[in-house]
Amino acid sequence: MKRILIIALVAVMSLSLLAGCSAAKPVYKDGTYTAYSDANDKGDYSAVVTIKGDKITDVKVQGYTGLGQAKEASYVWAEYHQAVTDLPKRFVEKNTWDVDAVAKATATSNGAKQAVLRAMQKALVTPTTSAKYFDGTYMAMSETTDKGWTVVWVTISGDKITKVDLHATTPAKEKDAEGNVLKGEDGKDVIKKNAAGNVVFERKDPAVYGLAAGYTAYAEAKVELPKRFVAKNGADIDVYTLATGTSNQAKEAVAKALANAAR
Repeated sequence: MKRILIIALVAVMSLSLLAGCSAAKPVYKDGTYTAYSDANDKGDYSAVVTIKGDKITDVKVQGYTGLGQAKEASYVWAEYHQAVTDLPKRFVEKNTWDVDAVAKATATSNGAKQAVLRAMQKALVTPTTSAKYFDGTYMAMSETTDKGWTVVWVTISGDKITKVDLHATTPAKEKDAEGNVLKGEDGKDVIKKNAAGNVVFERKDPAVYGLAAGYTAYAEAKVELPKRFVAKNGADIDVYTLATGTSNQAKEAVAKALANAAR
């Protein structure tokens, strides 16, 4: 009898070991992962994806304008708001990034899907590549000031910065029907504000802030700084003479863009 019990115990243990060996290994690490879509001059998208037990349990999608600002509740395009509400539900339900686009919101859908895909790739237990960055173009902005900020677009291929574009921003000014800047009673330019009373910003117009207008340092920095970022393959470059503010803002923004591109 004792021998039979021993044999039975060994059999049970063997079956347990076999069951353990046959159990599927997790594909993803539990956690919350943030990733970004490719960017263009109209903006980009981020996704914050939570994974537990190889299941997507939560997704948050955020869109950004071409000035790097988050699209808030006041953003006027209704289809955008519908998309960032519906898409997270689809990602969770299907447990994948590959879901149907929201009608009339193709760009938002594609950007969100790409960001979720990259977040899932960051969560892989066994990465499919040793690359430091995702290939693509990534946008970021420096810290804002009352005078504006700098936005950059950094293109990466094979862990190398291949191109950088940058634009500084400035408070927008009210203009008449003919495009002339309006003046206040104090003789100063009238600054444009939105319905909430906040100052509206815009890219610095080359016609106003270009070489022809006498803004030599800024105009030259827009050309020279991108070359330095590419040559350095990073954000730690020397500032451009007489354009210290733009240089430091661009360096800060490029560092953020590289962080957005990181795997």
